[in-house]
Amino acid sequence: MKETKIKNFTPELFCIEKFESFKKHKIIIENCEGLAHISKSKKEFKLVYDGVFKYNPDNKIKVTIDDLVYTFQSIDFKEPSNDIFANVSAQHTFDIDKVYKGNINKVALFRMFFFDNSKRTNVFHRKLETVKNDGVNTWAFDCVRTSVNQNRYDITQYKSKEKSYFVIENLEPSSLQVFEKDAYAIQKGIGFLIGYMPGGQNYIFSGENFIYQRLARKPLKSIFHPVTSNPYSKLYKEKNIADSYYGKLKVIPIEVISNFITQIRNNEDFSVAIIFLMEVSHLKSVVSMPGVFSVILESLANIITIKQDTIEKVIKDETIFENIKSDFNTVIDKYANEIGEKAEIKFRRKIKGLSNSINHKRLTNAEKLRQPFDQLKIKLSCEDEAAIDFRNDLLHGNILMNNETTRTSKEIDNKMLYASAKLYTLLSKLILKNSGYNGYVINHAKFYNKNSKAEYFEII
Repeated sequence: MKETKIKNFTPELFCIEKFESFKKHKIIIENCEGLAHISKSKKEFKLVYDGVFKYNPDNKIKVTIDDLVYTFQSIDFKEPSNDIFANVSAQHTFDIDKVYKGNINKVALFRMFFFDNSKRTNVFHRKLETVKNDGVNTWAFDCVRTSVNQNRYDITQYKSKEKSYFVIENLEPSSLQVFEKDAYAIQKGIGFLIGYMPGGQNYIFSGENFIYQRLARKPLKSIFHPVTSNPYSKLYKEKNIADSYYGKLKVIPIEVISNFITQIRNNEDFSVAIIFLMEVSHLKSVVSMPGVFSVILESLANIITIKQDTIEKVIKDETIFENIKSDFNTVIDKYANEIGEKAEIKFRRKIKGLSNSINHKRLTNAEKLRQPFDQLKIKLSCEDEAAIDFRNDLLHGNILMNNETTRTSKEIDNKMLYASAKLYTLLSKLILKNSGYNGYVINHAKFYNKNSKAEYFEII
């Protein structure tokens, strides 16, 4: 029987909880004789000092807290432009950007802690394949194991004393620089897959030493996520329909998760597209989402599409094409008197052009947007095709995608939400299929238009 090695975050959490509890906690600043204290307030560390402050050109100062030495870094430590105030005794308040204890700039095992503001429990379950106990690596119930360029990482949702954390840790030693870049890719990748990306601030530990840092990007919580293995979570009011999907829906496998995150790590354009997608989904802006999702769709098309120089004949069998052309002309003959001469001529010219070859070096914008779907063999429905064409409305200034029909504000909002959900589903299909996923994705648009003939979950 395999021995279970449970993850133990107690030493790091003891340190975090100590720092987070500081309220006017006394500290000693090196080479400064005045009184100083530090407090954690509104997710920020603030240092208050009363006396003559000795500014440093590197924006760092050394401090002693409870007989232990730390380094604080802040842009506020930069020497003022007017030297007249440099040696004046006064009360100063500084925002702390980073805290260092010891030196962690070496090849080592690291643990990165984020505060979990998702307000969700078991956030990976029903979405992602979680870790199984192998008797070799440490294990936790809410943990996903992934690889970034063959470097293995665990990301764990961990609860302690009614607080929740996300912890990213490398399973093989690396440099701090590599760890931070890999961890950022994991943040974004996992964020898209579960609908929540941790951020705001973090602690990085290597043994007893650590870095605390404020981050520019706050946590992002999306209104969408691409996959669930539990149909009842989306169809809790329609149990009979959910029953029909039971056993068919699966979580995203570890291999797909690793492929996706590695793409984020190695391709800056792809990385920006994913974070852009998360940011707009987080804002929940009914007006912004369709336009931005269309831009992201175009970006992904450029990134994912394999460039081709070939000329492709759509209908290779001339006999078949002649039969199709004859059938089309018969239909036009039937309605010729009703549609008028101009329309008849236009349609007959269109029919002749149906056999034109496709030059992949000279595709229209509409064809370019559809090309990655064709290459990945993702079938597009009529509703999908219409959603892709939303781009034309948006680029021509028709932000609300109005037609000649008068609509209420509520009807406009519903149309925008439907468009957003449909475009998000298309983006999910591209992203996951390109990462090697085969299975069902949530068709979010169906939940905004129950009259649609589409399925609630669509297979790719």
